[in-house]
Amino acid sequence: MTKKSSVPTKYELLPQTKSKNGYAYRQIKRNDKAAIYEQSVEKDINGKIGLIVGYEVFKIVVSKAYSLVQRNGKKKGEVYNYPAAEKFCGNEDFGKIAWAYNTKESALTKFNELSK
Repeated sequence: MTKKSSVPTKYELLPQTKSKNGYAYRQIKRNDKAAIYEQSVEKDINGKIGLIVGYEVFKIVVSKAYSLVQRNGKKKGEVYNYPAAEKFCGNEDFGKIAWAYNTKESALTKFNELSK
């Protein structure tokens, strides 16, 4: 008897770039087990992506597709469908499936550890 995989066969990959919490994130390396994002100040006074402030390493985790129903307000009863996707980690994930580093070298060390 073969074991069924709990990972969906089709899912959205982590984004190449993302803005979150006032920072811009740019994926600089990834494989099927981990990804590294360069974190920078979202925009400087000239509207350009600013100074690099660190690096974040994520263990690749795929969430299953799900639906939510709006329970109140003007859109009550409206259904929102979310596809299966690799998870862009949030604050609650740090120390578990996400890690922050000051240097690219330190981030690469963690990336390589997760990639084994």
